[in-house]
Amino acid sequence: MSIDALPAEFATWLPRFVADELRPEMVERWVTRTSSAIRRELPELASAPDFFALLEDAVREHWLAFLAAFGQPDFHAHLPKAGSQLAREVAGRQLPLELLIKMYRVAQQESWHYVTGVVNALPTDQIDHAALLIFFWGRASSWIDGAITDSTEIFHAESSRRTKGVAARQYEVVKALLANEPTDPRHASAALGGYPMSVRHTALILETADAYAIDGLERIVHEVASLLGGSSPLVVHPGGRQLWAWIGTRDQPDLGGLENLAPDLVSISAALYAGTPAPGQAGFVSSHDDARRTLEAATRGGGSAAVMRYEQIELLALLGCSPEVDRFVDRVLGPLGSSDEPTARIRETVLAFLSHGGSVEDTAEELCVHRNTIRYRLGRAEDLLDRPVAKTGDELRLAIQHRELFHSPGSPA
Repeated sequence: MSIDALPAEFATWLPRFVADELRPEMVERWVTRTSSAIRRELPELASAPDFFALLEDAVREHWLAFLAAFGQPDFHAHLPKAGSQLAREVAGRQLPLELLIKMYRVAQQESWHYVTGVVNALPTDQIDHAALLIFFWGRASSWIDGAITDSTEIFHAESSRRTKGVAARQYEVVKALLANEPTDPRHASAALGGYPMSVRHTALILETADAYAIDGLERIVHEVASLLGGSSPLVVHPGGRQLWAWIGTRDQPDLGGLENLAPDLVSISAALYAGTPAPGQAGFVSSHDDARRTLEAATRGGGSAAVMRYEQIELLALLGCSPEVDRFVDRVLGPLGSSDEPTARIRETVLAFLSHGGSVEDTAEELCVHRNTIRYRLGRAEDLLDRPVAKTGDELRLAIQHRELFHSPGSPA
């Protein structure tokens, strides 16, 4: 950044000022003064005493570099090495960018107080105080603004680099765990950012059709963690439009509330697949396997539900869809397996009826229809099955669920 040539009235004063300030004792006095002001204004730094040495180095190099450029007609602002290191260290410690900017603003204010005192001590008949302060403030502001701009770029670049590095390392650890490679739980927990291995794990797989909705998936994971009463979730990006997550809880969580997240998932064209909660390192793996099987079942069946839990489809997922299973379903359902819409409503009623333990009232409430309508549909089902619905056992429920998951309209199966 170039500034016009120095005013003639400053030509004598500037070299003397710079030479005086470059004396070692004066430099150290400036470093102590400015660093103390930053500590005073930013008490949160007290928790990181090892940070102060780097801060003092940055203050020292900035002041020396500024003094070297200050007296030159062609003034250029640049970030010294210690300033770059300071920005990287703030990012590495996961401190906010606002804290770094405030350091520079405190230093800027301190330099203004200092130089104002120096200038006011000068004889007024020798130099124009106001003009000198304006000249100094213009160059100091250019220096600080340039330092903040460069530091911000370095901060963001370092944050991105570290985030990608941490994410890559965590993904490798997760892959090793899922492959059942021998891994010390304490080392695994440390590598995963402190996520504990000793808890009960609920694994999630989230997937979206919108490439720009990945950030939304992570937000939903945190909502699930809050819903289940878990600690900070472990989130891993395996690539593509998918996200893996684990939520650790001390007790067995109730996954029934996950359906409440369906509207949020639908809004970003996403779906959530949840594994069965299980304890320890083995549970970390098994719950993810459950979530993966749920995803595979939904993919094969063309399922459109925004939330699917493995516990809801465990037998269906294990049986899969094969000619043998299809023959079983055809045999159990007979005409009740027809694809027309009236028969589909009858199947829906029978499934709800069986799920509610044979309660017509609960079935009517779930489907929002009159009890007589439920009784009529159950009668039609018994005509199609040629046997009482209540005495068919679990095979009828399993057959209907398989039919709806793997052979519903739009299913590729």
